[in-house]
Parts: sequence; C-alpha cells; structure tokens
Amino acid sequence: MTASQLATLLALTAALMHAGWNAVVKSSGDRLCTMAALDTVAFFGALLAVPFVAPPGAAIWALIGLSLLVNLVYRYLLVRAYHHGDFGQVYPLVRGLPPLLVAAIAALWLGEHLGALALLGIGLISAGILSLLHGRGHWAATGAALGAGLCTALYTVIDAQGVRQSASALQYVVYFTLTMSLPVPLLAAARRGPALARHLRQQWRASLFGGLTYAGAYALVLVAMRLDSVAKVAALRESSVIIAAVIATLLFKERFGVRRGVAALLVAVGIGVVKLG
Repeated sequence: MTASQLATLLALTAALMHAGWNAVVKSSGDRLCTMAALDTVAFFGALLAVPFVAPPGAAIWALIGLSLLVNLVYRYLLVRAYHHGDFGQVYPLVRGLPPLLVAAIAALWLGEHLGALALLGIGLISAGILSLLHGRGHWAATGAALGAGLCTALYTVIDAQGVRQSASALQYVVYFTLTMSLPVPLLAAARRGPALARHLRQQWRASLFGGLTYAGAYALVLVAMRLDSVAKVAALRESSVIIAAVIATLLFKERFGVRRGVAALLVAVGIGVVKLG
C-alpha cells in the first residue's frame, strides 16, 4: 500500500468515525454535557499517551495555541450561525466550503499545488455537500457560517503544519488533544455543575464511544496529512456529511431523499476523481 493509498484509507475511516460521534451528540438531550463528556474521554486518552512522547518545542506549542484560538472562534461563529439560521442553511456552508478553501490556503502557506483532476475532485465533493443547502437565507447566519468554514480551513492547515513539523504524528496528536479538550468541559462544569457529573455517570458508554471516535477521527486526519496532500485529505474527510446522512436515515428514520442521493453521488464521484489526480 502506498502512502497516498494509506492516507485515503485513514481519511475515509476518519469520516466514518466523525459521523459516528456526531450521531452521539445529535441523539443527546444535553449537547453541552455530551461534548464535555467526549472531550473528557479524549483528554484522559491523550494523558495516557504522554509518557510515550516527548513534549513539543516552542514552535509546535505556538501552532497548537494558534489552532486552539482559531477553533474557539470557529465554535463561537458556529453557535452564532445556528442562532440565526437553520441546520439546512448553516451546515452545508460550514462543511462544504473548507475543501476548496484548504486547497487555496495550503497552496499559499505550504506550497502545495494540485493537478487539475485533484482540483476537479475537490470541487465535486464541495458541490455535493453544498447541494444539501436549503432553507431561507439570513445574512447574519450566512456570514457566521462562512466565517466558521474559513476557520475550519485555517485550523486544518495550521494542524497540518504542526503535525509535519513535530517529531512524530503522535507527539502533535497527544499535546493538541490535551489542549483542545479543556475549554468545553470547563465551560460545562461552570454552567451545568453537578449535572455534568450525573451525565458522565449515566451516559458513560455513549461518552466512551463518542470520545474515542471524536479523538480518533481527527488523529487519523492528522496522520493522513503527513502522508498526502492536505487539500486531498480535507476533502475526503468531508465525506462524513454523506455518511452522517446515511446514519440519520438508518438510526433516526430521517428520509434520505433525492437531494441527499444526488449529494452522495457527487461526493462519491469526487472521491474517485481525487484519487485519479
């Protein structure tokens, strides 16, 4: 198996895992506590790996800190977008734009330049996701969703730079996860108090599954970005949107419909074209 083929396998596995932990969050009655629980599992999982990796240098810590800042802005904009708009308007913009933006930012920052076929495949994947866009537009929701999409592209390229400059992929994954897993549990503890502890006791199985897939999904993406083009990996990761639609149909009895079918076809063709490129 070539490095590129392994990167594809890792990215598509990450997409499946990403859809899995999103299903856990969607099925929860208290999403803040659920995200806090997932972060808590991820934190302790990373903590167990600390003895096996050396602490990163100042340059890597700077990239982790920058990624944390961009991630916090992303989460704020996402909350704002959902406050003003509906899921059908916001989610496709937030997940559909990053593959194209990552390709542009990676070309400027990392010097990665893709061939015409790879760019066409990325365009098809983005088009498939954006085809799910529906609902009445609202300028505040659209602006916040576009900002969140830009943040997704930015932290993806920042993390690609970090994982490539680290001594190993595991080093960046561990210390990135430790840092990223702190804000939401602290916020949930301040807002929910004892309710967070009860949630962890009552929902420990779902929390364990969600936390492992949540941390594992992005860890696989980071490893894949050491092996292949950042833009290709980012585009393949977004196939999670279609996998999530399938999960929603099977588990939550949502109608798949023609729109999702067309989107799935475009994404599937896009994945094939990316690999040809």
